[in-house]
Amino acid sequence: MAQQSDKPGVALKFCGCCNPYVDLGGIARHLRAVAEESGNFVIVPLSEAGIDAVVLLCGCPRACAQQRKEELNRPGLTTIVVAGDSVDGEAVPESSLATA
Repeated sequence: MAQQSDKPGVALKFCGCCNPYVDLGGIARHLRAVAEESGNFVIVPLSEAGIDAVVLLCGCPRACAQQRKEELNRPGLTTIVVAGDSVDGEAVPESSLATA
């Protein structure tokens, strides 16, 4: 399904959740709700050709979803990594992960 919006497309990529420290589903639900409520961006599949950003949702600090970098090698793609209780390497309390 092609992106049908001029709004930035944001994809969510989950790790395997083998050792989750945090509620990744809760973070994803929050991001979907913000996208719908604000209208500032749309959630799209990772396979979408025109995505602008991807949020890697990793349940622990190992950040294994980052290992398949071929999916993330797109010009102009912004990557945000949630890994356990951190966002892009900065510690964040679990209660604030979704908003960070």
